[in-house]
Amino acid sequence: MKLYSSKLAPSPLKVLIFLSEKDIKDVEIINLNLAELEHKSSKYKSIAPNSRVPALQLDNGTIILETTAICRYLESIYPEPNMFGNNPMEIASIEMWYSRVTYELATPLAHGFRHTHPHMSKMEDQNQEFGLSQRKLGTKALETFNEIISTKEFIAADRFSYADIQLAVNLNFLVRLNRLELKDYKNLNDYVAQVFARPSFSV
Repeated sequence: MKLYSSKLAPSPLKVLIFLSEKDIKDVEIINLNLAELEHKSSKYKSIAPNSRVPALQLDNGTIILETTAICRYLESIYPEPNMFGNNPMEIASIEMWYSRVTYELATPLAHGFRHTHPHMSKMEDQNQEFGLSQRKLGTKALETFNEIISTKEFIAADRFSYADIQLAVNLNFLVRLNRLELKDYKNLNDYVAQVFARPSFSV
């Protein structure tokens, strides 16, 4: 298998952490230079027509796009350690918190970054008004999640799960890219420090 990845983007990092947590070593990592727009090349578009990373190419040539789809596939063939839930309640909780992190927190912060940061002007058709409104929503979500995590060690279960990869990586990338300070959200800051101390986050 081949994983088309990038060291500049949070989504590929999530897959790399997932691979490390499961100690999967038979995946070849191919890093693309997003700053040089390698993901926009015709060669890569033949693999991922949407020009996004990551993309997983199976040995038979089949391509799997999207971070969670890739991780679910890997979970199915490398079931241990489990990352998506061991019982109905755990499965539902991990799915719920992954979705909440994605839609309430990560999506607005990502839009805020893409539409307001000067460095993204070459990659995005920016709409400043939209970006600022999305960043405002993301900031409110940071306050909400800062309160939620105050009573938890992990976001979805009593152990580390895929939902924690989603939350920690997005916080680490998207808060600073929106020119916000994670230290202003003490509980989230402590949570990110704890999660990033895991060996898998040193990939």
